[in-house]
Amino acid sequence: MVLTEHAYRRKKPAHPHPAEKRRVSDVDSSLCEAEAMTQLFDHTHSVEAPGNEVPQEALAVPAHPNCLATEAMAVGLQGTDRNLATQLADRALAASPCKDDLRCVWRAVSVLLIARALSALDAHCTRLAGRTGPAGPATDLVWPLVRAQLARLAGDLKGARDMLQGLVGPGVPRSIRHIALAWQLETLVRAGEVEDAALLAKLSDLDGLAGRSSAHRPLLLAARGTVRLAEARHQEALADFLACGETHAFEHMASQAVLHWRALAAFAAAGCGRPDLAHSLAEGEHEAAKHCGAPAGVGYALYVKAMVSGQDQKVALLTDAVQLLDVAGARVELATVCLEFGRALLAGGEPGPAATQLTRAAELAGEIGNRRLIAEIALEQGKVHDAPPRKSLSPQEHRIAGLARAGLSNKEIAAKTGLTVRTVEFHLSGVYRKLHLSGRRELVSSGLDFS
Repeated sequence: MVLTEHAYRRKKPAHPHPAEKRRVSDVDSSLCEAEAMTQLFDHTHSVEAPGNEVPQEALAVPAHPNCLATEAMAVGLQGTDRNLATQLADRALAASPCKDDLRCVWRAVSVLLIARALSALDAHCTRLAGRTGPAGPATDLVWPLVRAQLARLAGDLKGARDMLQGLVGPGVPRSIRHIALAWQLETLVRAGEVEDAALLAKLSDLDGLAGRSSAHRPLLLAARGTVRLAEARHQEALADFLACGETHAFEHMASQAVLHWRALAAFAAAGCGRPDLAHSLAEGEHEAAKHCGAPAGVGYALYVKAMVSGQDQKVALLTDAVQLLDVAGARVELATVCLEFGRALLAGGEPGPAATQLTRAAELAGEIGNRRLIAEIALEQGKVHDAPPRKSLSPQEHRIAGLARAGLSNKEIAAKTGLTVRTVEFHLSGVYRKLHLSGRRELVSSGLDFS
């Protein structure tokens, strides 16, 4: 069942999100919620014939006693001590029995990916790669899969695409192939290759896969929603993200689309003309990100809030978003946010700072290889260069412009300022001329701050 707007507001999501409060000691409960990860690898020792796939709702295998990976997951779910969660995940990948159990390996890897502990995870990949475990081929293929996600998070989209390409074809165990397919679709969209993503989705029968009941369904729904959002199919994308958010999906939180389903749903809701739902989802994303505490997550959430807010809040939110994403080294996200920051500054009459942000966006887009984003940025840079410098307003013009933008008529402004209506009209003409505005309507919609 897909949540409606009303249901989203009144109903708590059916699964605990990583950002929702949990007791660290409640390891058994955490295991129940995350045990679907076990199912991802139950059948990885065999490669099924095409068209002969079966749902992976096999019986869950209990974790071994004193499982560090499960404890890391429990701490991560609680969201209050990110450092402890990463330390436990590190220990799980370094010691038996966790490092020898593919379920535990994936849980620990997911915690480190969510925390963006990229250096630590890269070291584990190097040490553990090529060590075949009880799951057979899947054990060896997990590490290329993880390295691909490491490359994507580091901004190497081409490297990520190349690594994932070999994991989405026939002959690859289903558990690996479906994760690789979802991550490849996300990566292609991030790189601006929307047409390629849509073609891959069609060739892979993504609709069929996402429609089946399996442990992979939330991941595939989020991937399909990502493609649909990029294609401006907002209503369908919204349905996919809300359905993803309704499922038990922690085992797939290493996927950015699953981790940020609220954010992506907010964009889809805004595209559907549903601002109240967009604001609600953006607030939910922000609260979840604050609870988790990762700078990249909080920065991205602030960006989402900015994009569904009015111009008066947008610049302040984007300022904080850029700073946090910069600290986190989240180059893929930062490229888009710098572009939007430049647009907001330009709309607010600050071409100099706008040019700085757009230059930064262009550099980042070039580094990550997003040609579509590079073209968008170039258009905005042209607007900056074509805009003549704006002259400063006099104190009286500034005051009158602010009153006019607040919705007061010329007569009301005259009464409030003690001026004649003709004088108010004269000052407003000066405001329009200096700010290169066509009239009152553009002044009101410009987003300029006269406070």
